[in-house]
Amino acid sequence: MNILVGDKDLSELVETITWSGDSGQIARKLEFTIAKNTQDPNFPNVTINEGDQVLLQTDTGTFLFGGIIFDIEKMAGSNLVRYLAYDLIFYLTGSELTKDYNGAPEDIARDVCGALGITAGTMAATGITITNPCVKKTGYQVIQSSYTAAARKNGKKYQLMMTEVNRVSVIEKGQDSGVILTGDSNLSDATYKTTLQNLVNKVLITNQKGTVVGIVEDTASQAAYGTIQKVLEQEEGKDAAAEAKNLLHGSDPSATVTGIPDDTRAMAGYALLVQEEETGLIGQFFIESDSHKYSNGESTMSLTLAFQNLMDEVEIDKPSEDKKQKRGG
Repeated sequence: MNILVGDKDLSELVETITWSGDSGQIARKLEFTIAKNTQDPNFPNVTINEGDQVLLQTDTGTFLFGGIIFDIEKMAGSNLVRYLAYDLIFYLTGSELTKDYNGAPEDIARDVCGALGITAGTMAATGITITNPCVKKTGYQVIQSSYTAAARKNGKKYQLMMTEVNRVSVIEKGQDSGVILTGDSNLSDATYKTTLQNLVNKVLITNQKGTVVGIVEDTASQAAYGTIQKVLEQEEGKDAAAEAKNLLHGSDPSATVTGIPDDTRAMAGYALLVQEEETGLIGQFFIESDSHKYSNGESTMSLTLAFQNLMDEVEIDKPSEDKKQKRGG
């Protein structure tokens, strides 16, 4: 792997590289350490500043990451300097907009990118018109809430991702990455876990006076695990029964796997196949987070896997009555 900062190739000075992503954090990041030696005048020390552009490139010339240096960390007694960079989606998560949007999510996404001076890539097409009144919402919230509304109509899942290094795109989440991990080949470790810590198998629906007017429950779960209940107060204009059903929650499975060598196709937002007999991890899983590490000529990857294809759902704010009256008047 090669690290390029500005017009400088720092590959010979780099000690470690970690390239990672998380479906919940959206912006991918790059961390790397560079050796320094202020005592040796012949040692090639370099200057890297916050705001500098950095690229991660494979040995075959493919660019995996492009971003901006945000953190620089130096420690007394250490001959290493640590750098942290984020891709351009970081700017979408930090920059706010106020505008009433009306159109397909793909068009809204292009509008947001244009307003923030970010190059738009390929936006997953939905063809669904969305009305999205936004006040002080981040660019990410505007785009993701628009795609959330469309997802509830077409059943698909969506995620933002950088493509071609500097283009913000939206992909259909859960597409096959082409990666296959097997216990007798490139899978070095696997952990499978289930937990009942988020168990909810009974919901009491009450009116505003606290009187129970309905119950939604999972009796099979209660028989197996005991009862943990929640209370939901009815709200005007909302389907309390549907909301109560959404509160029911069973056992949560999760898994982590480690692969050697790494495969750069394995990124959060995509799916892969796992065949590991001992833990029973067999089949297709969805990558929720990935971390690819490079050091001393070796590479490894650690992946957190989900059993369902889940989307980061962001709600569209409903306009207040005052705002409705202003629009009407």
